Amino acid sequence: MKVERFFDQISAEYNGMIARCVPRYAEMLWALFYYLPADFRPQRILELGCGTGNLSEQVRLYFPEARLHLTDISPEIIAQCQKRLGERPEISYEQADFKDLRYAPGSFDLVVSTISLHHLPDAEKALLFGRIVEWLRPGGIFTYSDQFRGATEELYGQHMARWKEEAMRLGSNEAEWQTWMDHQDANDHHATLVQQLTWLQAAGFAEIDVPWRYVLWTVMRATKP
Repeated sequence: MKVERFFDQISAEYNGMIARCVPRYAEMLWALFYYLPADFRPQRILELGCGTGNLSEQVRLYFPEARLHLTDISPEIIAQCQKRLGERPEISYEQADFKDLRYAPGSFDLVVSTISLHHLPDAEKALLFGRIVEWLRPGGIFTYSDQFRGATEELYGQHMARWKEEAMRLGSNEAEWQTWMDHQDANDHHATLVQQLTWLQAAGFAEIDVPWRYVLWTVMRATKP
């Protein structure tokens, strides 16, 4: 099942599924903002993969005066986000695949994303990082969280086993877990930490760091020189 079709189908249940299947989810969102510079006040923000607005809502809390451009591949899930955030002149939406996004150089001060970029094959992730550098103004920041592969198959297997343990503890069940795994097998492309760092460096980012990590969920922060 294609990515957009999957998220269209689960759009009404998405928030509950995330709460049950992503351990330390709220802490991960917090880390995306906590590790931004204390004096950083972005006015133009791009979110890649807005989903139902979990991260978007946090962006609004931290930077209420900023203009926010939200993108997602699923029209149904964008509709859920619009319903949640309301119609506001400072918020715009775009339904598109990441690879089709095009913006003028220097369009944004901050680019954010959570649990979305792993839907891109690795080569497309690297290309997207290069485009994000262009979209940011000098000194702009790209911060994102995502699912990363382990450096070895043994570590990756441990990641997956621990993930399932945590999901069951949070209230998931075998049927829901299998739904996620079927989606992952068909659409997800987990890359390692070293691969992600390499792509960010090749794109031209500096001050690249990993300020937070738990199992395979990782927060990255990088700055355009």
